[in-house]
Amino acid sequence: MTNATKVADDIFMVPWDQGNGVIRREIWIGQDGKASRYHLAYINQEMCTADDGRVLGFDYINGQVNAYSMGEIENSTFSTLEELEERFDVKWDFLPKPNTPPSGLGEQSAGVIGADDGGEYPETKGMKLTITKGGSADFFKRGRELASKLDRGERPEPEKVIMFGSRADLCYSQMPKGEWASLRGKLLTGKSTTFE
Repeated sequence: MTNATKVADDIFMVPWDQGNGVIRREIWIGQDGKASRYHLAYINQEMCTADDGRVLGFDYINGQVNAYSMGEIENSTFSTLEELEERFDVKWDFLPKPNTPPSGLGEQSAGVIGADDGGEYPETKGMKLTITKGGSADFFKRGRELASKLDRGERPEPEKVIMFGSRADLCYSQMPKGEWASLRGKLLTGKSTTFE
C-alpha cells in the first residue's frame, strides 16, 4: 500500500473447540495519521471454501466498508472504527462454528496452498512482536483499544501480535509457512521483544 504504514498485524489462533481457523486484523495509516485501511477477518477454510476461507470479515479502505460473509460481499457503514470492531465481535460470537478437531494435518488438509515467499513480510519489518496466550475476548479488547486510539486521532505503535488459546493450538495452526519462517528468524536474531 503506497504512502501507508502498517501499525497492526494481529492473529488470533482460534482453538479447535471454539471453531478453529484464525481471526486476522491488519491496520494501515496514511501520512495524515488516519486509518487508510482496517481489515478484520475470520478465516476457516474448512467452514468456507470460497473467498480464500473468509467466513466473516470487514474491510475498511479510505472511508468505504465492505462486509463479507461466507463468500458474499455487501457495502456497510460505520460511524467509528471502534463500532466496526464491536460489530465484528458480536457477529463472530453468534456465528455457528464447528467444535471438532481439524480433519487432517498440515497445509494440505486445511486447504491452504503453501507459498514459498522467502519468509519475508516487508510491511511488518521493524514492528514489535508479541506472542501471547489469550482468548477471543483479549483479541477483541486489543482491537477496541486500537480502534479507539485511531478514532481519537492517535497513532498506535506498530506491533504484530500473535495470540494462542493454548500451546496445543500451535499444532493446528493455519498460518502460512513463510510467516512462521519470518517469526523464527526474528526469534533467532533477538528482534522479537515480548513473550508472555
